[in-house]
Amino acid sequence: MKTTFTKKTLKAILAFGISTSLFYGQPVSAAGKPFKSYSLPSEEPEEDKPAKKNKLKAKTFASLNNSSVKIYPDVIKREMHVVAKDNDGKEIDFFVFDTEGTLQHHYKMKPKDHNKMTGLARGKYVYRVFSGDEETANGHFEIR
Repeated sequence: MKTTFTKKTLKAILAFGISTSLFYGQPVSAAGKPFKSYSLPSEEPEEDKPAKKNKLKAKTFASLNNSSVKIYPDVIKREMHVVAKDNDGKEIDFFVFDTEGTLQHHYKMKPKDHNKMTGLARGKYVYRVFSGDEETANGHFEIR
């Protein structure tokens, strides 16, 4: 339940609290959680309206163009494509984990190899790329 105060009421409450030294720390609500901010009614009616949602979906992947691998989605089939880059001619290990840390896929890839990650459920995933014992890239992506 969100409680809103008018400016006049809020000023009166704050003046009373300051004059009686009731406010020593951060104010706490009845549920025992700290207040994030006080909400005052706005002067302009436009601010009270909810923001329009952007029709474009957010990116489904982040930091995918790195020096070790290239990752891109196949939105129709809910697959992710992984292409190993040159990597100085070395073989890389590509790991995919879910948000709980469970290993979902592991690929050993030579330079220019291409793999399709299939069978991934909707959700967020983290990937890590190793060349020998050294981590060369990491990032995350989301299957929608």
